[in-house]
Amino acid sequence: MSVIRNSNSRYPKVKTMKHVDFLYFNVYNYFYRISQLRPSFNPRMQTMYLFSIGSGGWILLLESLYLHLVKHGRFASKSESTVFAVAIYMLTAALFHYIFIVKDRDQKIFGKYEEQSNKSTNSRWHLAVSISVLFLPYIGLMALAIIFPRH
Repeated sequence: MSVIRNSNSRYPKVKTMKHVDFLYFNVYNYFYRISQLRPSFNPRMQTMYLFSIGSGGWILLLESLYLHLVKHGRFASKSESTVFAVAIYMLTAALFHYIFIVKDRDQKIFGKYEEQSNKSTNSRWHLAVSISVLFLPYIGLMALAIIFPRH
């Protein structure tokens, strides 16, 4: 007869961050600390717009991959693709403004993980990872433009 032990009882419960919370918290924490040292633009808005630009970049990268690899096509003109990109950025900005600013999700994230962050010694590394995840799609878009140039 075997005894089943609850393996979770041996280890203390540690709050783990969701991936999106991790990205948002690291960027927000950086802008918040900067705003404490010198006058700057609202850190909530800076973080929300940077997060919006990063998320819009991921959507545009996925759309570009879909057009190149599945549809084997492109937009008819540069102005059409520009209007599409602006629409994506505006929609993500409006969505993240509602989620993070209107619903105060950013304050909940910051309050939840601030103490854990103060104990961490890798805050610069976490910020670098977060920023690179937000800007990685733009490197992908530039690589696609080089690999698949317009005729």
